[in-house]
Amino acid sequence: MTSIPLERYPGLPQLFLDFTRGASRFHPDPPTLDAALERGKALLARERPTLLPQEAFHFRSEGGRRAAEELARGRAVAVLAGHQIGLFTGPLYTLVKAFDAIVLARELTKRGLPAVPVFWALTDDHDLEEIAKTAKPGPDGRETLVLEGADRSNRHPVGPLPIPGAVSGIVEAFREDTQGQEATEILELVARRYAPGRTYGEAFIESLLDLMEDDDPLLVVDPLEESIAQAARRLFATGLERRAEITETLRRTAAEIEQVGRKPSVPFRSELFPFFVLEGGIRRRVETPELEEAGSRVARGEFGVSADVLTRPVLKSVVLPVAASVLGPSEIAYHAQSLPLFPIFDAPVPVLVPRTFLVVRGAAERRAAQALGIADEDLLSPRAAAREAAVVPQADRVAEIARRLDVEMAILAPEVEALDPTLAGALETARRKATYQLEQLGERMRKAAERKDEVALARRRRLETMLLPGGEPAERVYPPLVFLRIWGRSVLDAIRAAAGSGGREVRIVDGDVAVDAQARRSNAG
Repeated sequence: MTSIPLERYPGLPQLFLDFTRGASRFHPDPPTLDAALERGKALLARERPTLLPQEAFHFRSEGGRRAAEELARGRAVAVLAGHQIGLFTGPLYTLVKAFDAIVLARELTKRGLPAVPVFWALTDDHDLEEIAKTAKPGPDGRETLVLEGADRSNRHPVGPLPIPGAVSGIVEAFREDTQGQEATEILELVARRYAPGRTYGEAFIESLLDLMEDDDPLLVVDPLEESIAQAARRLFATGLERRAEITETLRRTAAEIEQVGRKPSVPFRSELFPFFVLEGGIRRRVETPELEEAGSRVARGEFGVSADVLTRPVLKSVVLPVAASVLGPSEIAYHAQSLPLFPIFDAPVPVLVPRTFLVVRGAAERRAAQALGIADEDLLSPRAAAREAAVVPQADRVAEIARRLDVEMAILAPEVEALDPTLAGALETARRKATYQLEQLGERMRKAAERKDEVALARRRRLETMLLPGGEPAERVYPPLVFLRIWGRSVLDAIRAAAGSGGREVRIVDGDVAVDAQARRSNAG
C-alpha cells in the first residue's frame, strides 16, 4: 500500500498541521497509542459509572451487546468517533472514522485496556442543507444530488425528521449505471434503509451498522436519547453558573491562537453562549438577555439542550469514559478552543487521534495516471492530471516562478516572525495565495494544450472525477455507495486494512486488489 505526504492533501487547517507536527501549544497530548492507553487506565481507575445505560447504544451482534454492557458498567473505556448523519452515511471518510475507532479500540484491548469503539451520530444537528445531499461520478465529472427540503431554513434537529419521497429519485440516479448482481443488491439495501418516511437518524444508524463486521462490533449513540439529553441540561446549568469563566477562557484562547499567527475556527463573540436550546422542536441559540429565563425553563424540562461545536466534545466526555477521540482536521482545529473548557465542566480530556486519510482508486485510474506520467505522491495535486507528454514551456516557466517565490517567502518567514510574530500568519497566507494563483495560471495553460489531445483530456477527466472531484478529495465528496457499486463489499476490507494510520499520511487504497496482495506489495516496499 503506497501513500501521499499529508502536506499534499488539499485544504488542511494550519492548526491541524501544527498538531500533526507536534508544534501546537493548544493540543497537550501526542496522538499515540501509548497516550491513549495511559488516559484509559486513568479513567478506569476513577471508578465512575458511565452515565449511559446499555439501552442507549445501538448495535447488532452479541459482541455489540457485551461491549455495551461492559461500557455501561464502567468496565471499559470508549474510543469515540462521530459525524453528521449524511445521506447514505455521508462522505466516505465518515465510515473511515468508524473503522479507525474500531482499530484503535482493538489495539488498546490487546494491550490490556478494555476499549469499545463508539460512534456519536449527530442527530441533533439542524444543517439539513449539508446533510441531505450526496454526489456520484458522472460522465462529465462530479454530479451533486440534492434532496428536497435541503435548505438552511430548517431549524429542527435532523435525526427525527422523515426522509421525503424525493429520495427515490436519488436512488434511481445511482441505479442508472449500476451493473452486476452484487452492486444491485447493495443499492437495494440502501434503498430500503432510506425509504421515504423513515427518519434520517434511523436510516443513517442502520446503514452504518450494515457496513460493520460482527467480529469488530461498533456501538452507535444518538445524542437525542434521554440519558444524554439529561446530561446536556446539567451541562447547560453548569455553563450558566460559570458563564463568566467560560467567556474569559474562550476570549483568551482565541487571542492566543491569533498571537501565533493562526485563525480561530470559531470567532470569539462575548455574547455567544456555547449551547443551543430545543424549543418546540426548534434548535436555536439563546440570546444574552434571556439566558436566565432559558436556564429556568431548561431546569423545568420545558427546553431541551443541544451542545454546540465547542461544548459537544465536553458533553461526550461527561457521558462516556473517552480515552481517545478520532477526529478530522477541522475538528482537531476547533478542539484548540474546546479543550480549555474541559476543566470548567470537570470533564476528562481525551487523547485526540487524526482520522485516516484515503485515496481509493482502481485499474482505470492507475492506467490514466501512468499514461499521464503522474506519480502516486502527486495524485492529489490540482496540476497532477495536466502533466502529459506535450511540452508547455509557458506553463513550465510559470511553475518555476511559483517555486522560486515559495522558496524566497519561506526564507523570509523567520525574519518576519522575529519582527512581529503576528505577521507570520499573514505571510503564510500571502505565500499560499500567490503560489496558488500561479499554479492555477499554469494549469490553465496546460489545459489549453490539452484541448489538442482528447485522449489526454479524457484521462484527466477520469482522474479528476474519481480522485479529486471539484478540487476536493473524493473521500470528502462521495458516499461509500459509490465505491461499493464499483468494487463490491471487498473494497470495505481494503479500507479497513488502511484504517488506523493516525493521519500521518494519505493512504492509497486499490479498490480492485485483494487485501492480502496489497499487504504483500506494501511489505515488499
